Amino acid sequence: MEKSRSNGAVLAAGFSGMAFFGMAFVILGTVLPSLTERFGLTTANASTVASLLPFGIMFGSLIFGPIIDRYGYKMLIITSTLFTVLGMELLAFAGSVSIVRLSIFIIGFGGGVLNGLSNALVSDASTDKSRPSNLSILGIFYTVGAITIPLIYAWLSKSYSYVPIVSGAGAIMTLSALVYMFITFPKGKFNEGGESVSILKLIKEPTLLLLSFILFFQSGVEGISSSWTPNYLEQVKEFTKENALYALSFVVFGLGTGRVLLSLLLRFVHRRIILYISMMLAFAGAFILGNADSSGIAITGTFLIGMGLASTFPVIIGELGEKYKAVSGTALSIALSIALLGNTLINLLVGALELKALPYMIAFCAVAVILIYFFNTQYSKNKN
Repeated sequence: MEKSRSNGAVLAAGFSGMAFFGMAFVILGTVLPSLTERFGLTTANASTVASLLPFGIMFGSLIFGPIIDRYGYKMLIITSTLFTVLGMELLAFAGSVSIVRLSIFIIGFGGGVLNGLSNALVSDASTDKSRPSNLSILGIFYTVGAITIPLIYAWLSKSYSYVPIVSGAGAIMTLSALVYMFITFPKGKFNEGGESVSILKLIKEPTLLLLSFILFFQSGVEGISSSWTPNYLEQVKEFTKENALYALSFVVFGLGTGRVLLSLLLRFVHRRIILYISMMLAFAGAFILGNADSSGIAITGTFLIGMGLASTFPVIIGELGEKYKAVSGTALSIALSIALLGNTLINLLVGALELKALPYMIAFCAVAVILIYFFNTQYSKNKN
């Protein structure tokens, strides 16, 4: 009973960490128009500021794994939470563009650590049977965090500037850091007698690379679905801006719906079957989006894309946590860094192509996930 309560507290800490990452991830997009107005940012300046967020996330994703494998979770989850709070308070009270840039990098760095750490924490606190389901629930908390800031800002922005809203969100995160002090987190694996493994040695593992490149395409397709769908519908399909944004919202709605269903289905349906069906849904959604001639059809396509994309991260991170228990943090650092690289490169590729190629790129990424996962399954069978 005591262990169950302890695991419950650890899972709750992981879920809250992911919710805070969701908040950190969208905070810039929420307040960027206000920052542009306050500091007179040009489009080029705003773009430079925005680019520091993924750079910070990438850096945070690279370093968290080896730290938790060696020293455990407690100090890092507290430190990264407070680091993110520092970034939010600097953003709220920034008096110059330089401070804004610094704050965005700090938020990205702290958020990147929280993202990776939360995935690893939930994975380590779960049994092999419950791991994929718990990771699906973790994804729901990301969605909750990501929609909280825009909703609160939309509600309060008519009466308040972004300053008290952002600083208030930071204050709430500070309270969670205090709670973390009283939770017993898993200790460092190397301190428990585990063998230290370097990133260079681990990155040569074929299974780790195959699973990581599934996340490369998954992260890329998530990024282009969110970033380019409105432009595609407006410029290629000639939808109104309102209808294009409405269709985009159903990507998020589909993703959230899929994660809720997955938290139940993954308990009794094999993850391989779910992953294949999910990618087929995403492929079908891309086909429907490419042939959409009305708002209703476009919404059907974007909803299916969102639902189809819901399973990959829980399934693959769960599999990584199962296969690399002794070095789960380092393994996830590698995988999430490769995933972020995919997000960046595939977004750049779509930007270099004509917009009408968007549905084809979504379909291509879905097929790539299926093929790589199938190849990894066959490789694992032959290896054993």
